[in-house]
Amino acid sequence: MEYGFNEGPETNTEQMSNRIGEQYLSRAAESSEQAPAAKTKHERSWPASAVVITSLLAVLLVFSLVGAALFGARISKLENAANDSAEKTADGDANSSSGSSGTTAFPSGVSFTSSTSAANDSETEIIQKSMKTVVSIDIMEQTSYGSTPSSSGSGVIISEDGYIATCAHVVSGASKIYVYLNDGTSYEAEIVSSDSVSDLAVIKVDATDLPYAAFADSGSLQIGEKVFAIGNMLGQLSNSCTRGCISGIDRSVSIDGNRMTLLQTDAAVNHGNSGGGLFRLSDGALVGIVNAKSDASNVENLGFAIPSSDAAKVVSELIEFGFVTGRPYLGIATRDVSLGGYGIYYSYYIYPKVTDIEADSPAEKAGFKVGDIILDIDGESVNGGNSLASILYTHAIGDTVTVTVLRGNSNVELQVTLAERTADKN
Repeated sequence: MEYGFNEGPETNTEQMSNRIGEQYLSRAAESSEQAPAAKTKHERSWPASAVVITSLLAVLLVFSLVGAALFGARISKLENAANDSAEKTADGDANSSSGSSGTTAFPSGVSFTSSTSAANDSETEIIQKSMKTVVSIDIMEQTSYGSTPSSSGSGVIISEDGYIATCAHVVSGASKIYVYLNDGTSYEAEIVSSDSVSDLAVIKVDATDLPYAAFADSGSLQIGEKVFAIGNMLGQLSNSCTRGCISGIDRSVSIDGNRMTLLQTDAAVNHGNSGGGLFRLSDGALVGIVNAKSDASNVENLGFAIPSSDAAKVVSELIEFGFVTGRPYLGIATRDVSLGGYGIYYSYYIYPKVTDIEADSPAEKAGFKVGDIILDIDGESVNGGNSLASILYTHAIGDTVTVTVLRGNSNVELQVTLAERTADKN
């Protein structure tokens, strides 16, 4: 065997020890020769953990530099966006439809917006702002029992100093008028003037710094344009909002015998909405004064409004002059009466009865008397006060017409030369 073991049975101990010693010294010498090289190699190498850490630090440094560059670019972009937003906001404020530089003011102070661009506000914000310009109206009438509630309606604030547009039929016959703002504040209002032909009236409350609506150019409206109506629905649900669109333009509608040209909308309109506002959804501008709905049981979503361009002219003149200029008139006050007639069926006919005659008016000059019942004008039957006004306004100032009246039991024909209308009288 190796390592000095003899194959024979005898063992030479000394010889074995020498061999073992030689092998040990030989191996020790080899180890001593290789040790310096191994030590030198160990001193030049890096631990694996150090290499990993160094790599991570380098990667982090690169990402930090890239992130700093991106962050700087983002900050610059945000600053530019903020500056653009500030400029747009300033432009938007300058072009606001609430009566600032984006509107045109009538001599009376009624504002008329010239902007058709969309507002920066959301639709909800536009509706909420418009709600602040609509009021609820309660009408009191004087009876034998005193002043009693008669009816309710709506109105739209059209100036910061308290002028309110509404419908003439809403305030007709009122002894007292109470107005309620969107925030619950109440005022007693007075009638400035009214016009039965256009079904518009202006009332006023003693207040300042009120939010008010600006009239839009209704001539620019298109069928399908989104609108919303705000009013005192059913006379109990103040400032209710319904939405829809413009369903028709220049609709010829007869209301209580008075032929009118109106806007048609499918926004829900109910009793109590009369006098309220129809607003454009894109910017909250006032496009109409709601004045009628269909009462047919099988008809839905059919409402009408006086176009804002027409309403703006009328209310401005009512405020400034107390009447609408350029109209012929007789110079009388009337109330409707019923006359019975017999035929196959018993029926009633409605005619205007003269209750007052203005001094030095065309009617006085023509020989009208209090108590006369007007039957026709130039052969056209007159069916109530509104019908009388409509027929008169088909004529021009200076025209001479033949008016047939019932005086006592006789029919009398009167020749009347029409003069310019100077008050809300027929």
